[in-house]
Amino acid sequence: MVKLSMPAGLLIEAAIAGGVGGDHLIDVIRNKNMSALQHIGKEENSWLNFFRYAEENWEDIVLAVNNGYMFKFITIRGLQNLLQTRFSFKEEEHFKIGDTWLEISLNESQLKFLQSRIPNHWTFVKQENSRYNFRAVVAHTQKIF
Repeated sequence: MVKLSMPAGLLIEAAIAGGVGGDHLIDVIRNKNMSALQHIGKEENSWLNFFRYAEENWEDIVLAVNNGYMFKFITIRGLQNLLQTRFSFKEEEHFKIGDTWLEISLNESQLKFLQSRIPNHWTFVKQENSRYNFRAVVAHTQKIF
């Protein structure tokens, strides 16, 4: 599976969440069609940087859009952004964030999606008797219970 930078992956997710996906997204990226992405609410400069990245990494971008991808690395704020973008999650309602962890309410398909995208330095631990059924932790920085 192709690996993408955090900004590139998050912008692909924003486009898909905004209804621009598949072959249409590939055409939008190829043609640098800003007007097709304006409704998504990301800064124009972010898209311009993404278009430059896509030019230099075209095959990876096409593979990512068509077949999925994994983040090379993702920070806790990147994971928060992914949850908000992909699933429309809201802090405190769907997840709670700490310095090195997130507690999250996930169904099975959401968990599988995250596990397919997130590098294995993140671990998802099932929680019992909690408002949030999973705790995502950076494995090397926190003890897993």
